[in-house]
Amino acid sequence: MKVYIAGNGKLAESIINGLSAEFELKKWKNTDLKSEEKIILLHAGSGRQFDECLEYCNKTKSVLLELSTGGSVHEKNIDCPVILCPNTAIPVLKIMELLKQYGHEFSQYKINIIESHQENKTTIPGTAVELAEYFQMSAEKIISIRNPDEQIKSGIPEQHLGLHAYHNVFIKDTGCEISLQLKVLGHDAYVNGLRKILPIVNQGCFENRLYNITDILKK
Repeated sequence: MKVYIAGNGKLAESIINGLSAEFELKKWKNTDLKSEEKIILLHAGSGRQFDECLEYCNKTKSVLLELSTGGSVHEKNIDCPVILCPNTAIPVLKIMELLKQYGHEFSQYKINIIESHQENKTTIPGTAVELAEYFQMSAEKIISIRNPDEQIKSGIPEQHLGLHAYHNVFIKDTGCEISLQLKVLGHDAYVNGLRKILPIVNQGCFENRLYNITDILKK
């Protein structure tokens, strides 16, 4: 299995450092567009390389794993398997799958979603947007925390302020409140999840269309 990763950020670096010893994992370069080889291509960048990654996968029918959360994949011309994978922490994915099925059952109650990520993250994370969708609430109502002092008060350890993903869903009714907290510190959970996801993708047989990673894990 040949795996390439596009991206220059911390997540891409963590994946390379964590998985290079187990998989034939290489850094993607735009010169690779000349190749005709079928691969698994991970896109973990800001979006600047996404179009060329999609172009290559469309041409070779390679599988593209979209790990980023800021792109507009649905507006692209897709002629290859594209797996939307904004979160690869397996326990989080399992909870998200349950909420996808049953979150609408709570839509008549008051729902608040708070998310916290590192200070330099300017976009609303895909996980928070999905949570809002599952509970049938507007993504515009998501509360984002980027101030380190507030993050510490929310329970984020100081050593993880620069790299964390925190989501808290509050469901309120008269005299009753439920809190569902999802917290990922560092990148170890994402790397470990990919360690399990990549073999599944490698062994799968996919149509040329969009998939959600939770659909793949159920196979």
